[in-house]
Amino acid sequence: MSAQRRAVGGLTTGANYTWSHCISDNTSLGNNIGGLAFTYLDPNDREFDRGNCESDRRHSFNLTGVVETPSFSRPALRAIASGWRIAGIYRNTSGSYMTILGGQDRALSGVGNQRAEQVLGDPYLDRDGLNFLNPAAFAQPAPGSLGNMRRNNIEGPGNWQIDTAISRLFPIGASRLEFRAEAFNLTNRLIRLNPNTNLSQNVFGQITAAGDPRIMQFAVKYVF
Repeated sequence: MSAQRRAVGGLTTGANYTWSHCISDNTSLGNNIGGLAFTYLDPNDREFDRGNCESDRRHSFNLTGVVETPSFSRPALRAIASGWRIAGIYRNTSGSYMTILGGQDRALSGVGNQRAEQVLGDPYLDRDGLNFLNPAAFAQPAPGSLGNMRRNNIEGPGNWQIDTAISRLFPIGASRLEFRAEAFNLTNRLIRLNPNTNLSQNVFGQITAAGDPRIMQFAVKYVF
């Protein structure tokens, strides 16, 4: 769904929302890493490896706005404040889906990417913090067996971000000079990435990586 309001008083706004669901089979088939083959966990039940895509984002919302400053009547104010264009975008997306790995060959099959056993209904410890998953919600499968978890069935942290830009064209005879400044992640908020999903590691369930902090860049372009 999308909506747009064209320039009214120098302001243009737009918004769009997307609901989507991507389902795929195991995308690691045919790889061989560390001596373990990446194939179907259960050759007799290939649907056991069907799950959400790595790129699946169930909800995505974007809000954009562009405003231009008016042409002022006073010469000094017109030279300083007229002609500026300010643009911004607010993006909010739900999290990607994760596979909880046991990190061991519990099935004794030599197949990689074996999954853990989920023993509690709620897998989360603190969805708003850095201790995202609850280690007590998972366990290693019994020797000779596979875990009960599907591939990519745990949703990671969602995120929102604000990006902005300001620009202006300065006419110089038949040429023009363009100034532009941009800021990504304007609020410099912590953008949490997915937590560690290997149950055999001591940082399992913890978010130890983040997206980019605030990044600013400036540019000047002369067109002739």
